[in-house]
Amino acid sequence: MAEKVRLMRRGFIFTLDALLAVTLVTIVVVGIIGVTSNASGIYTTQIRGENKQVAENLLEAFRTVPLSNLVSPTQIETWINGTDPVLDLTYVNPQMPPLQIVATYWALNSTDYKQKAETIMKYLLDNLAGGYKYQLIINNYTSPYLTFDNSYENASDVGSATVMVSGYVSNETPRGYVAKAYLTKLVTSQEKLVGIQRVLAGGYYCSKPVQSEDYIDYPLTVSSLYIEYQTVPGDSSTVQSGRFQLSGSYSGGSVDVDKDLNGWSVYYDNIYVDGYGYAGRIVINDGVNTIRLYLNSEFSRSTTSYEVWAIVYEDASGNQAVVYIDSGVYIEASWDYYWVIFPIIRKWYISSSRAYTTVPDIDDAVYSVLIPSYTCSMWDYNDNSLDVSIGFKLPLDASDISGLLNYATRFGEPVSFTLNGNPVWSTNISNQLIGGDNLLEAEFTNPYGDEMGFGSGSWISLKYTTSSPQVDDPGLVKLYNITSKGTGIYYLNSLFVPGNVTGINIKLTVEGVHEVRVYYSNGTGLNLIYENTSVSPGLSTVTIDNATLVGNLTKYVTLQELSKRNFNLIIMLDAYYDASYSHRPVRYAGQDYNYNWNNERVLYGYPDSYINITYIPKVTTTRFTIPIEETHELSSDSDTEMHFDYYLPDKAQPWYVDVWTAILFQGDYVDTDNSIHVYEGPTTREFLSFPIDLYLIRLAYTKIADYIMVNGSTNTFKILSDDDYYTFRVDDSRAIVHYFLKGYAPYGNIFTYYAQDNACGYNLTYYYNLTGTPQSGTVVIGNCPPSESPKPITTYGLKPWKYALDDAIYRLFVQLGAKEHPVDQIKLDNTLMPGTEENPIRIELKGLAGKAIGIKNVPATGEAIQVTLRIWRGD
Repeated sequence: MAEKVRLMRRGFIFTLDALLAVTLVTIVVVGIIGVTSNASGIYTTQIRGENKQVAENLLEAFRTVPLSNLVSPTQIETWINGTDPVLDLTYVNPQMPPLQIVATYWALNSTDYKQKAETIMKYLLDNLAGGYKYQLIINNYTSPYLTFDNSYENASDVGSATVMVSGYVSNETPRGYVAKAYLTKLVTSQEKLVGIQRVLAGGYYCSKPVQSEDYIDYPLTVSSLYIEYQTVPGDSSTVQSGRFQLSGSYSGGSVDVDKDLNGWSVYYDNIYVDGYGYAGRIVINDGVNTIRLYLNSEFSRSTTSYEVWAIVYEDASGNQAVVYIDSGVYIEASWDYYWVIFPIIRKWYISSSRAYTTVPDIDDAVYSVLIPSYTCSMWDYNDNSLDVSIGFKLPLDASDISGLLNYATRFGEPVSFTLNGNPVWSTNISNQLIGGDNLLEAEFTNPYGDEMGFGSGSWISLKYTTSSPQVDDPGLVKLYNITSKGTGIYYLNSLFVPGNVTGINIKLTVEGVHEVRVYYSNGTGLNLIYENTSVSPGLSTVTIDNATLVGNLTKYVTLQELSKRNFNLIIMLDAYYDASYSHRPVRYAGQDYNYNWNNERVLYGYPDSYINITYIPKVTTTRFTIPIEETHELSSDSDTEMHFDYYLPDKAQPWYVDVWTAILFQGDYVDTDNSIHVYEGPTTREFLSFPIDLYLIRLAYTKIADYIMVNGSTNTFKILSDDDYYTFRVDDSRAIVHYFLKGYAPYGNIFTYYAQDNACGYNLTYYYNLTGTPQSGTVVIGNCPPSESPKPITTYGLKPWKYALDDAIYRLFVQLGAKEHPVDQIKLDNTLMPGTEENPIRIELKGLAGKAIGIKNVPATGEAIQVTLRIWRGD
């Protein structure tokens, strides 16, 4: 009697999926009653022979032909292993005809499974009913998803056919149990590598810029020229009346001058003109505009008439129109004298002058645009300072946090750090890290060179324990907050996404910046892909859309190439690249040019500034996906080589490998025709090769070849340089391997028994390895009521070949990082069982759920299902 009660209890416990059990029975026998001529009165539209025959033929194919014969293997694979599987192999399989699958799913009486059935039928109709419109009705149910459109209401020729599918089963023998298991709570040891992008600025800036003049000359076509004036009688330095007119055009615009000269001042002198000699000059000025007349001879009291050979007009902006004249413009001057008594001298002077124009014969003309420029004395430079703020986030529940800060500077200049507002005195920053948002601030001062900032080999390595592991989206690059006291800024971003790049856009919020440029690095030089030289030096936002950025970027590289490994985009604020300066090709405003731009510049960090890369990921995740990140130190056998090993569990889902490299090269000696080679996998096989990269601060890649990132194997990464003058700083380099585990094992095979000793569940002792040493833990799995206790058991005692719950645990533990061994081997050696000390899992378990379907006491019959297909031609 006690045994009967226990069995009844178990039937109650495991009938949570009772409706699902119907399907396991209906899979065995699903009958097709027949095809009828119309929809049993559901519709009254006209039926004609041709379309009716098409509808009947389609339903007959759906009734008799296996699904695997109607769709491609790729589609079958997607429906089985996709993010939301359409084919649940617990109940159906690809060898079943589509309508048999529909009948099975409909018997489950589940909205989710009905939607799976809709997905299959829509796909088939879209691909097999070419040229026809359609509507599918299942048990008087349809949806927009199963209806091409409602044009059948006006169609003149609608064909319809109906099939009845029965789920009737008689005298079915009880078949046992199937079970699944999944995580509900976990603890894992996570690692994070925060690579620090290269941020640089000029080492010093001009504190006292001196303005100088420089001009751009344009040929000027003069259409009219006229000048006349008369000085005031008795006052040769003031114009009494007069006018100056000049009209012309040049490639940049036009010149139109019409000035009333009344009241302008007049000045006379003799000057030396290069290429001409000494000549008289008259300067007419109103304090803003100036007219200079150059004469054919020096002023002399014996000469009263002069010919003008050049006129220069200079406007308020300093732009000049220079007109060279053969004849047609003349000056008349009157002379007088006065006595100087001691000593007795007679002083001659111009007492009046006038100009007049006849018909000017113009030889040449130039319009010169003033380009303000500045010079700076070598004594007038101050040291610059550069501040960089780097934010990174840890889970809020992070504990046992440890961290290491590694950095390299451009020329060894002093740098001070603060972390979360407190000074950093050591590279070990463990005690200063917190769960949640962290902020590292670096201040570079008093440089030893003419450039300052981070060098390659700068990163933060973190380890912590959490129950909510998280990863950052590589496609969203959160830019730093950067302040340069007096020069432009260089910001190298080494970017990578584990998938196929589809687009890139950038947002920059800046202040004190006049120019924004973006370059793509090809490894040896920089290619300009965006330039804006008219940014308001106030607070400004610059957005660079995908069409602009990728349109220019793909002139140098394809998106397919960008998807293979990391690539570099360099943002320059008031700075530019000039390869002719081989020693330091980056030129900084305030230091190397535009000395007057010696102001403070700010790039405001995320969310005000970012790079967003859109891409098609190679890995899809679900709520049961567990991210794992493992950092690794590198070793080397020579300066031109680095390597490390890592193990990838059997069922791990590889994501990507990320190596933050530190390089050292002697620029003038490096042969850029040499190459860098990258090797990976169990056999350390070469899979990447590219020319020497002078901007290589990072190397990242995903599984782009079958022989790399291999599951169940120890993979070896190696990078090798062909050039003895291009080497690696191994101690400043660090790598991280990203992969996912899956905390879910679906329903498995059918077993006669649910669990050992008819237990309702287990209190399971298992082993996990988070830090290199296996540790034991316990977790309850099953669904025991308060009146029953789970059976104590260790993983060594599990029998996945006999019990449904044991099988679910076995399959789940393989998903959680343990090595997979065949059940027949585990029978002979229980240490091979996943979750033992010899074969631990990668996750500490805090909550497990085990769910089973008891294939007993299922209903003896299933409701018949009616499927109707309507077919018509579009107008």
